[in-house]
Order: sequence, then structure tokens, then C-alpha cells
Amino acid sequence: MKKIYSCLLIMTFFASCADDENIAQENTPALSNRDGGDILPAYNANPHDNAGRIYDELFDAYYDGTSRTKEVDTVIAAVESIAKANTSFIGINGSVYLPLSTERVQYLADRSNGDIAAIVGTSGLSAAAKVSFSNFLISIVALYHSETDALTMYSAVIKYEETVLNSNLLTANDRRVILTTTSIIRYSSYRAKKKPKKNTDPYWIIFVGHVFGTEEGAEENEAKAIIEGLVTGIVSNK
Repeated sequence: MKKIYSCLLIMTFFASCADDENIAQENTPALSNRDGGDILPAYNANPHDNAGRIYDELFDAYYDGTSRTKEVDTVIAAVESIAKANTSFIGINGSVYLPLSTERVQYLADRSNGDIAAIVGTSGLSAAAKVSFSNFLISIVALYHSETDALTMYSAVIKYEETVLNSNLLTANDRRVILTTTSIIRYSSYRAKKKPKKNTDPYWIIFVGHVFGTEEGAEENEAKAIIEGLVTGIVSNK
């Protein structure tokens, strides 16, 4: 497994450590829902929240105990095959997208958090959105390094999502791309802060390249965000 370039939350599916502890945590009102509505780590105010949920489903299916190689082209084929068998993914409007580039996936997987401004700067977001999203990623990386509580990570992401939803400076496309990406970040970071079950879950490290793949895919559509984000994360975790 390569050196950690950045523990940028994105994308992990660590379940809780012990069944009893997990049940107790999920039944705690503060952790089970927000304002009596959202079941964590969901956030229903985000119109693109399904991206994170479906991403989690595909993550689970990929790490089902089957031995898999991590060659980029093989990972792409495996993830796409799993996605095509997933009812939720099939139901995404506009699920057809251009094929992933193995070279581009590897490039994004090799980036570090020092590349945040540069990578986001080349995105199709507006100038205001580039500044906003870059600042968010930088701050969330720092928080991920210092924070151990899943609820704190969840709260930090939805606070930013609320800002995006209420901003008059962002375009409709900015909000679509950012909120699709933050949905996956929120699910991944929340799960990452839970202790894994013994001998069952992968040792998943969050790399900043993962979110780069998600954002880039989101510029095309939600399905591409899920696939490119997951593939980039898997390749990062060699």
C-alpha cells in the first residue's frame, strides 16, 4: 500500500467495531438521525444524496471478500460490472457516460493534497465555486487528520452543503457538481471514522485522488462521479 498522500476522508466503508457497540451507536438519537429526518450519514436536503448511498453499495459489493487485482483497467471493468448489476445504479437518470481513461485514473490516484488548488482549478466549476470548493477540501483534510468522531465529520460536511445550497454566487451546475461530490465525501468520511469489523473490512485509506475522481466524474453525470470516484480510490489503495 502506497504512502498516504492525504487522509482526505473520501471514501471508506468501515463498519463499527463490535456488533453490540454498533447497535448502541445506531440507536443513539444524536447519531441515528438529524432533526428526526435523516438517517446518518444521509442528508436529505442535498438533492444529489443518492450518489453517496449508491457509492456505498458499490464499495460493499467490490470488497465482498473476493480476491481482486488493482491494475487500473481490471478495476474499471470490475466496478462497472458491479454497477451494472446494482438496481439503484441502473435507476440513475443519465447513467450512460464516456469510458474512463486508465491514464487519467492513475494520474488522479497519484495526486496529493498539495494538488487540491491545481486540480480543482482545472475543473469546469465557476471561479467562485473553485475557490469555495478548494477551501472546503483543504479544511476537511485538516479536520480528518485531527478528528476521530464520525458525527463531527458528518456535521462539517453538511455545514458546507448548507452553504452551497444557500449561495447566490454559485451556478446551478456548480451546485450539482459540488453536492454530488460532497454526498460521496460525507458517506465515506462518516464510515471511515467507524472502527472496522475484525477480519472483514478492507484496510481502506482515504486519498485526495479519490475526491478528484468524484468531482471530475460529477462534471459529466452522477453515475460517472460514483464510478470514477470509486475506481480512483481503489487504485490509490494499492
